[in-house]
Amino acid sequence: MWRAAESNGMFGAFVRVALLTAQRREKIFTMRWCDLANDGEWSIPRSEREKGTAGFLVLPKAALDIIHAQPIFASNPYVFAGAGNSHMQGISTRAQFDAKLNGVAHWTIHDLRRTAKSLMSRAGVLPHISERVLGHVMGGVEGIYDRHSYREEKAHALRALAGLIQNILRPADEKVRGIRG
Repeated sequence: MWRAAESNGMFGAFVRVALLTAQRREKIFTMRWCDLANDGEWSIPRSEREKGTAGFLVLPKAALDIIHAQPIFASNPYVFAGAGNSHMQGISTRAQFDAKLNGVAHWTIHDLRRTAKSLMSRAGVLPHISERVLGHVMGGVEGIYDRHSYREEKAHALRALAGLIQNILRPADEKVRGIRG
């Protein structure tokens, strides 16, 4: 899916950022340039009646590279201005992308969020950190008393996720080295 996304324009960029950030589709669709700080921190707005959001995420370099490669339109504040929601509902874009996914059928953007959670576990990210990256509300005593921002811990989790994705994508011959001549 990643390889197909690399050659599928803004929709493909959206797909890769969804996997690298583990955020809900709507959050990525509504990512605005002004929500991104110079240090790579993304301030994720919380809408009224929303249970939770990741709040602030320091994005990994891989996600920032994809984001900064997107065109900026003076009349549109969104990073993925031509890729989604009311401004990216192009059926042809999704259909073209799906046609490139040999054997992958009936997937959703939310599947990328689940995949990111699983990959963070595989990368050794502690569950309470990955849950905060996902923006899930922490219940019970932990949710009431623990007011730490987890900024650095969430940043580390996203770097670990990006590193694992990069390692998965790297050809096998680059991963294995012979010890003896």
